[in-house]
Amino acid sequence: MTNREKFIQLCAKIDRPGKAELFEWLESSDFFTAPASAKYHSSYEGGLVEHSLNVYDALVKLLTIYPELERI
Repeated sequence: MTNREKFIQLCAKIDRPGKAELFEWLESSDFFTAPASAKYHSSYEGGLVEHSLNVYDALVKLLTIYPELERI
């Protein structure tokens, strides 16, 4: 599964107003191909979506360790 597919699959769980417009904008932008940074972390094609998935994974891990944070 590509990072783009993973991102879309995770976001399919979101149920909020504006979601369709956000995805329309993401598809029209370079979000899935852009680097996360010009010269530091994930500075390669697709780095931005990969970095976003890494942040999500870190959050899931933190919520596993500290479930009380979910209420914040």
